[in-house]
Amino acid sequence: MENFDQYIDALTKIKNSDYNIHFNPEDPLGALIQQISSGIKEKLEQSNRLFKLTEKINGGINLDDIGNHMFESFKSLIPFDRIGVACLDKNETIVKACWFRSDSTESRMTRDYWAPLQGSSLEKILQTGEPRILNDLEEYLHLHPHSHSTKLILEEGMKSSLTCPTYALGKPQGFVFFSSRKKNTYQNAHVGIFVQISNHLGMIVEKSRIMQRLQELDELKNQFLGIAAHDLRSPVNLIKYHINLWKEGFLGEFNSAQVNTMEIIERNCDRMRKLIDDLLDVSAIESGEMPIKKQPTDLVKLVTDYFENTKHLREEKSIRVKLEIDSDIPEIEIDKDRILQVIENYISNAIKYSNPGTEVIFEIKKSHKFLKITVTDQGLGIPEENLKKLFTKFGKAGVNPTGKEKSTGLGLFICKNIIKKHGGEVSAESKIGIGSTFGFTLPIS
Repeated sequence: MENFDQYIDALTKIKNSDYNIHFNPEDPLGALIQQISSGIKEKLEQSNRLFKLTEKINGGINLDDIGNHMFESFKSLIPFDRIGVACLDKNETIVKACWFRSDSTESRMTRDYWAPLQGSSLEKILQTGEPRILNDLEEYLHLHPHSHSTKLILEEGMKSSLTCPTYALGKPQGFVFFSSRKKNTYQNAHVGIFVQISNHLGMIVEKSRIMQRLQELDELKNQFLGIAAHDLRSPVNLIKYHINLWKEGFLGEFNSAQVNTMEIIERNCDRMRKLIDDLLDVSAIESGEMPIKKQPTDLVKLVTDYFENTKHLREEKSIRVKLEIDSDIPEIEIDKDRILQVIENYISNAIKYSNPGTEVIFEIKKSHKFLKITVTDQGLGIPEENLKKLFTKFGKAGVNPTGKEKSTGLGLFICKNIIKKHGGEVSAESKIGIGSTFGFTLPIS
C-alpha cells in the first residue's frame, strides 16, 4: 500500500508537469514510471527548443546564427558532434556545403566542398525521401572506397552519421548531416527529432535564398529606373527647349488656343521632369550613392532668396507666407541644393493641401546644437494613421490636394534621406481641420 501511494503521487506530479521523480531501481513499476516521466520531460524540452528555433527563423536571423543556436541548444538532448548543411544548385545537379559546425579541432569538409548529385547515394535519399543512418562509417568507406566525403568525415573523427533530405515548396532543397564520434549512435528512435531540426534548417536556407534573389531583383530594378529616367530626360529636355523658344518669341505669334496648348504642355513637361528627378533620387538612395556636397552656407539668405524667387507659386492660390527666423542663425555646413530641395518640397506640400487665402508659417529656430526648420500650414490636416506613412516610399497623406495637384509619394521619402545624410531628423504633426507642421533639424557644427 505504501508503494501504491508513491505511484499515485508520482503520476499526479507528471500530470502537474512536475518531473522530479525518483524510485528505487529495484522497483520495476516505479522505475517504469520514472522512465516515462523522463521521456515526457525530454520530449517537452525538445518541443520547447524547436519552438524557440522557429521564433528565431521567423525573426529573420541568418543561417550562421540559426545553426549555431541549434548546435548549442540541442547538444544536451540528442547525440551529435558535427552538423553540416548542404544545398542543391538551381539545376539540382550539384550538392554544395553551405554551413557546418563541428567539435573537431580540424575541419576537413569546409564550405567550399561540392560534389555531383547524379549517381551518388544522396540522389537515392532524395528519391526516397527517407533519412539514412550509417552507424559504422569505417565499414561504409571499406565498402565504398570512392566516397570522398566519407573519407573526410572520418578524418575529422566521426564514426557514424544520419543524413536527412530537406525540401522547400515541394522541391528538393538539400541535406542536413548529423555526425557522431561514436559508432552505433543513431537509431530509428532518433529520426523524428532530427527530421524536425532538418526541416527548420531547410527553411532558413530557402529563406536566405529568397532574400538573396529579392535583393538581386531590387538592385536590377534600381538599375532599370536609373537607365529609364536618364533616357527620358533627353526627350523631355528637348520639349522644354522648344517651349522656351516659343516663350522667347522665336516661333512667331500664337493665337489664344495655341498659347493655352503650349502652357498645358509646359506644365506637364515640368511634372515629368520632377518625376524623373524623383526616380533618379530614389535609385541613388537605394543604391547608397546619393551624393551630398557640403559647404558653408548662409541658410537665412538661402531661404529668403528662395521665397523672393517663387512668389508666383503662392500667388496662384493666394497663399501668404510668413517668415519667423531667429536673429542669431549661424552659417552651417550643408549641401545647399539638397536642403533647398527639402524646403521646396515642404512648401509645395503646404500650398498643395491648403485652401486659398490661408497662411503658411516658415520658421528657423536655434537650439544648442541644432537648427530646427518647420513649415506650418492651415490646411486640411492628415489622419493620424497616415502620419507614420508620410516619409516612406510612395507614402501619401490620405487627403486630396485642394487644387487637384498631383503627387508621386516620393518627395518626403527623398527629404528624409537628404536630412539623414546631414545628420538631422524629420518630423510631422497634424490635426484634422486645423493644419499640419512638417519639420527637420540640421546640426550647427
